[in-house]
Amino acid sequence: YTNFMTANAKVLAHAQLIITDLIETVLAGFDYPVEVSKLEGDAVFMYCKMDLDDWAKPETQARLSQQVLTSQTTFFNRVTELDQSRVCVCQACVNMKRLRLKTVVHAGTALFHKVGTFTELAGVDVIMVHKLLKNSVDVEEYILTTQSAFDELHFAGDTPWTQGSEDYAELGKISTHTFVPEREQEAALARLKQRPLLEKIFSAARNFTRRTLGAQPIIWGLQSLPDFKHIPQGAKTTTRIIQGVMLAMLTPLILPVGYGAIVLRESYLHFVNRT
Repeated sequence: YTNFMTANAKVLAHAQLIITDLIETVLAGFDYPVEVSKLEGDAVFMYCKMDLDDWAKPETQARLSQQVLTSQTTFFNRVTELDQSRVCVCQACVNMKRLRLKTVVHAGTALFHKVGTFTELAGVDVIMVHKLLKNSVDVEEYILTTQSAFDELHFAGDTPWTQGSEDYAELGKISTHTFVPEREQEAALARLKQRPLLEKIFSAARNFTRRTLGAQPIIWGLQSLPDFKHIPQGAKTTTRIIQGVMLAMLTPLILPVGYGAIVLRESYLHFVNRT
């Protein structure tokens, strides 16, 4: 995310749209009994109550296990799709292909308490799952589960897990299992390349339109930025006004030129990949 750090208003707007899109993609991949506790900048804190009758059903545990695994591929697919539909050459758009998803899963005990309209989770196990975000896993994307979570879930037998451990002064040694989704992503990339040409063009045009038009309220300062900790909030008013005026004048030209570029590029790549 450090490549997103810039005071340029257009880049700032595109960075927000990209990360928001990816967070929504991750959230869409989970359903009941998983609930969202809160968004923590560029992270999502979710939980699942294990004292529910539904949790006792093997199919519920298996479904959640599959959703955890699938979230990595879904995230990768969306990043790849957004990157392949890219027309803009700003820093955020050029570097979004380097964005990766890290998932930490833990099972334990939490205290639920109300703070205003929000339900907060507290306790040692809540601290533990946040501590695990700082770990010794030496790859950019992974699923890291504690032993307690691994025992509760039912991952497919052919999923390649690596056993390990993390050691924290306050919590001691924690047994873990790590999954790195390289093979699944290679297969997903191959599937994306084999999509029909018209599907590629419409997908690219939709993403391009959303980013171009969606950036306008942010650039003009009409829409506030959420607290993404890796995206600074430093675009100056003067910069916003100048870029806003320029983009308002150029957008009627940018859209048709962009659509034309998308058609030419997707057609070329489609036939290259077929040969």
